[in-house]
Parts: sequence; C-alpha cells; structure tokens
Amino acid sequence: MSKQKIILCCGENGRSVIIGDVESEPVAGEPVRLTNACMVLYWSSDCGGLLGLAARGPRGNTRITAKVPVVVETKWQEWIALTDEASEKVGTWPAC
Repeated sequence: MSKQKIILCCGENGRSVIIGDVESEPVAGEPVRLTNACMVLYWSSDCGGLLGLAARGPRGNTRITAKVPVVVETKWQEWIALTDEASEKVGTWPAC
C-alpha cells in the first residue's frame, strides 16, 4: 500500500476524528502513525455523515484544524479510507 489518506476514529470512545496519511493499512491493536494529520472538529450535515466525509470530502461549515507533521495514535476504534475526491478537498480546506 502506498501512502493512503485515512480517517482515524480514536480516543476512548472513538469520537476524535483525525485525517492523515499512512504508509500501510492500520492493524487492530497496534499504534497508527499518521503524517500530515489534522483533526475534524465538526462536519456539516452537507457531508452526509462520516462516510460522506470520507467519500466526498468536507462541505458547508465543516471545521478542520491546521495540519501537524506526525500523530501517533494508540487508542483507535476504526479507520476509513478517503476517496481521491475527498483527499483533494481535505488538502485544500481552510484550517480553523
């Protein structure tokens, strides 16, 4: 797997949503290292939920933080691959 942009649902309840690049597919029970990572603070209902965010990218008044070089997450619940369309929109979305 080459670099893939994913959504990682993490934290105790999986409520923290981080988007970043991974070198390989995450493995259950192992830490995940994301590069060029940002956190989704809020996604608009225009996105169509979390899977809509992964499929079509941010829309409306979605709020995403600035990017950081690296995040290592040890408590994650699930991951979702972003489509090329969503990856492109996340890359150009203004940080709050």
